[in-house]
Amino acid sequence: MLSSIARGAAAGAAGTTALHAATYLDMTLRGRPSSSTPQQTVDKLSEATDTSIPGDEETQENRKSGLGALLGMVTGTTVGVGYGALHKWGWRPPMLVGAVVATVSAMVGSNAPMTVLGVTEMENGRTRTPPLRNRRKNKKARALPR
Repeated sequence: MLSSIARGAAAGAAGTTALHAATYLDMTLRGRPSSSTPQQTVDKLSEATDTSIPGDEETQENRKSGLGALLGMVTGTTVGVGYGALHKWGWRPPMLVGAVVATVSAMVGSNAPMTVLGVTEMENGRTRTPPLRNRRKNKKARALPR
Protein backbone atom coordinates (compact mmCIF):
# COMPACT_ATOMS: atom_id res chain seq x y z
CA MET A 1 0.00 0.00 0.00
CA LEU A 2 2.78 2.42 0.93
CA SER A 3 4.52 2.01 -2.43
CA SER A 4 1.28 2.84 -4.31
CA ILE A 5 0.78 5.92 -2.18
CA ALA A 6 4.42 6.98 -2.68
CA ARG A 7 4.09 6.52 -6.45
CA GLY A 8 0.85 8.50 -6.37
CA ALA A 9 2.50 11.29 -4.38
CA ALA A 10 5.38 11.38 -6.85
CA ALA A 11 2.94 11.50 -9.77
CA GLY A 12 0.97 14.29 -8.09
CA ALA A 13 4.17 16.25 -7.46
CA ALA A 14 5.25 15.72 -11.08
CA GLY A 15 1.86 16.90 -12.33
CA THR A 16 2.06 19.97 -10.10
CA THR A 17 5.55 20.73 -11.42
CA ALA A 18 4.32 20.43 -15.01
CA LEU A 19 1.40 22.74 -14.25
CA HIS A 20 3.75 25.30 -12.70
CA ALA A 21 6.07 25.12 -15.71
CA ALA A 22 3.14 25.69 -18.11
CA THR A 23 1.87 28.58 -15.98
CA TYR A 24 5.25 30.32 -15.83
CA LEU A 25 5.78 29.79 -19.55
CA ASP A 26 2.37 31.38 -20.22
CA MET A 27 3.24 34.32 -17.94
CA THR A 28 6.54 34.76 -19.80
CA LEU A 29 5.08 34.56 -23.29
CA ARG A 30 2.00 36.70 -22.67
CA GLY A 31 3.53 39.07 -20.12
CA ARG A 32 0.68 38.49 -17.72
CA PRO A 33 0.92 38.82 -13.94
CA SER A 34 0.78 35.86 -11.61
CA SER A 35 -2.56 34.96 -10.08
CA SER A 36 -3.34 36.49 -6.72
CA THR A 37 -5.95 33.87 -5.80
CA PRO A 38 -3.51 31.67 -3.82
CA GLN A 39 -2.53 34.62 -1.62
CA GLN A 40 -6.17 35.67 -1.28
CA THR A 41 -7.01 32.11 -0.22
CA VAL A 42 -4.33 32.26 2.48
CA ASP A 43 -5.78 35.62 3.59
CA LYS A 44 -9.29 34.19 3.84
CA LEU A 45 -8.09 31.04 5.63
CA SER A 46 -6.20 33.24 8.08
CA GLU A 47 -9.36 35.26 8.74
CA ALA A 48 -11.57 32.17 9.02
CA THR A 49 -9.25 30.51 11.54
CA ASP A 50 -8.52 33.75 13.42
CA THR A 51 -4.80 33.24 12.79
CA SER A 52 -2.47 36.11 12.04
CA ILE A 53 0.44 35.95 9.64
CA PRO A 54 3.50 37.35 11.42
CA GLY A 55 5.73 40.12 10.13
CA ASP A 56 5.45 43.57 8.64
CA GLU A 57 3.29 44.13 5.55
CA GLU A 58 5.99 43.11 3.05
CA THR A 59 6.93 40.01 5.05
CA GLN A 60 3.26 39.02 5.34
CA GLU A 61 2.79 39.35 1.57
CA ASN A 62 5.88 37.22 0.97
CA ARG A 63 4.62 34.56 3.38
CA LYS A 64 1.18 34.58 1.75
CA SER A 65 2.81 34.08 -1.64
CA GLY A 66 4.83 31.14 -0.33
CA LEU A 67 1.89 29.59 1.51
CA GLY A 68 -0.34 29.99 -1.55
CA ALA A 69 2.16 28.11 -3.70
CA LEU A 70 2.48 25.41 -1.05
CA LEU A 71 -1.33 24.99 -0.98
CA GLY A 72 -1.24 24.20 -4.69
CA MET A 73 1.55 21.69 -4.23
CA VAL A 74 -0.28 20.01 -1.36
CA THR A 75 -3.44 19.78 -3.47
CA GLY A 76 -1.63 18.18 -6.42
CA THR A 77 0.28 15.74 -4.23
CA THR A 78 -2.87 14.82 -2.30
CA VAL A 79 -4.72 14.04 -5.53
CA GLY A 80 -1.81 11.77 -6.50
CA VAL A 81 -1.88 10.06 -3.11
CA GLY A 82 -5.64 9.46 -3.45
CA TYR A 83 -5.21 8.08 -6.96
CA GLY A 84 -2.38 5.81 -5.77
CA ALA A 85 -4.53 4.50 -2.91
CA LEU A 86 -7.43 3.79 -5.28
CA HIS A 87 -5.04 1.97 -7.60
CA LYS A 88 -3.76 -0.16 -4.69
CA TRP A 89 -7.36 -1.05 -3.80
CA GLY A 90 -7.90 -2.38 -7.30
CA TRP A 91 -9.31 0.56 -9.26
CA ARG A 92 -7.79 0.33 -12.75
CA PRO A 93 -9.63 2.73 -15.05
CA PRO A 94 -8.72 3.24 -18.71
CA MET A 95 -6.05 5.94 -19.11
CA LEU A 96 -8.46 8.61 -20.35
CA VAL A 97 -10.91 8.00 -17.50
CA GLY A 98 -8.09 8.12 -14.94
CA ALA A 99 -6.76 11.35 -16.44
CA VAL A 100 -10.22 12.96 -16.31
CA VAL A 101 -10.78 11.83 -12.72
CA ALA A 102 -7.38 13.15 -11.62
CA THR A 103 -7.93 16.46 -13.45
CA VAL A 104 -11.41 16.99 -12.02
CA SER A 105 -10.18 16.04 -8.55
CA ALA A 106 -7.35 18.57 -8.75
CA MET A 107 -9.66 21.30 -10.01
CA VAL A 108 -12.23 20.64 -7.29
CA GLY A 109 -9.47 20.41 -4.68
CA SER A 110 -8.13 23.83 -5.63
CA ASN A 111 -11.25 25.73 -6.77
CA ALA A 112 -13.82 24.54 -4.21
CA PRO A 113 -12.05 26.06 -1.20
CA MET A 114 -11.53 29.33 -3.08
CA THR A 115 -15.22 29.45 -4.02
CA VAL A 116 -16.37 28.62 -0.49
CA LEU A 117 -14.06 31.30 0.95
CA GLY A 118 -15.32 33.87 -1.58
CA VAL A 119 -12.00 34.27 -3.40
CA THR A 120 -13.60 33.28 -6.69
CA GLU A 121 -17.20 33.52 -7.84
CA MET A 122 -19.39 31.46 -10.11
CA GLU A 123 -20.72 33.36 -13.11
CA ASN A 124 -22.85 31.57 -15.72
CA GLY A 125 -21.51 28.21 -14.58
CA ARG A 126 -17.88 29.36 -14.87
CA THR A 127 -15.45 30.34 -12.15
CA ARG A 128 -14.56 34.03 -12.21
CA THR A 129 -11.95 35.80 -10.14
CA PRO A 130 -13.09 39.22 -8.94
CA PRO A 131 -11.09 41.99 -10.62
CA LEU A 132 -8.02 43.33 -8.86
CA ARG A 133 -6.72 46.85 -8.91
CA ASN A 134 -3.35 45.89 -10.39
CA ARG A 135 -4.58 43.78 -13.31
CA ARG A 136 -4.00 45.05 -16.82
CA LYS A 137 -7.33 45.96 -18.38
CA ASN A 138 -8.21 45.53 -22.03
CA LYS A 139 -4.59 45.10 -23.11
CA LYS A 140 -3.74 42.47 -25.65
CA ALA A 141 -1.21 39.88 -24.57
CA ARG A 142 2.06 40.17 -26.36
CA ALA A 143 4.94 37.80 -26.96
CA LEU A 144 8.43 38.49 -25.71
CA PRO A 145 10.43 40.95 -27.79
CA ARG A 146 13.07 39.40 -30.01
